[in-house]
Amino acid sequence: MAEQFGRAAIVGLGLKGGSLAMVLRKKRLVKEVIGIDTDKTALTKALHRDVVDQTASDLEQGLSQADLVVLAVPTHTTADVLAGIPSHLKVGAVVCDLGRIKGPVLAKAAEVLPQENPFVGCHPVVFEEEKDIDEAYPALFRDRPCILTSGDRRDEDTVRRLREVWEAVGSKVEEMDPEVHDRLFAVLEDLPVIFLKLVCKAAGQVSGYVDEIDEYSSKELKEITKLVSKVSPNAAEMLWANRKPLVHVLAYYRLKLKELSEALQEGSLQDLKALF
Repeated sequence: MAEQFGRAAIVGLGLKGGSLAMVLRKKRLVKEVIGIDTDKTALTKALHRDVVDQTASDLEQGLSQADLVVLAVPTHTTADVLAGIPSHLKVGAVVCDLGRIKGPVLAKAAEVLPQENPFVGCHPVVFEEEKDIDEAYPALFRDRPCILTSGDRRDEDTVRRLREVWEAVGSKVEEMDPEVHDRLFAVLEDLPVIFLKLVCKAAGQVSGYVDEIDEYSSKELKEITKLVSKVSPNAAEMLWANRKPLVHVLAYYRLKLKELSEALQEGSLQDLKALF
């Protein structure tokens, strides 16, 4: 595939940013990759592992000549980072992100980016956002979905170019309305975190009755406890960032919990079975 962009600047050299930089260079999808991060250790590792062509520790230095700017920062910080980049962008530079929340990010992009700098929301679905550059590898996105979202300022040519890049990376690309996207991942990612936390809190209440609750715990509860230990330390920030679609999703589950409670209190076994 011919190069779609000249110089790409990747802001954030964690697992996703580092992996994307590696595959962009490996497949020669861009001429040059600049890695931007405030963590000097990450910059050193990126050069040592040949992840990027050059590095920068500040946005002004790294973005000024970039044709493609990729925001690979933690999802809940994407909107804030977006607000700090417009004055450093080259005219015509394309901006995209790799985060899991799209609605607020697209709204911020429409608010702060100049008309000549189109934005496309990209969500490569890999569920490993917290890992760092030590674990980056070029096949991370291969055969994984990558969802593209765009708002009222949709630029067809930019969407096409980014679709071609992600397909060349090896992802299965599809487009989705940002509101639908955020509600979908409120169900797939946010709700499991909430429910896991609630189950562990309930177990904590039960532990008031006995000293060695672990001896009585089911294997399912033990697995849930292990999963909770793996929940992102930024889980609360993520939930807050996706709060609007999450409220809608929780309303549905609140209704279902009410039906469950009523079946247990006033219904029959058949009523209960109908809910499962």
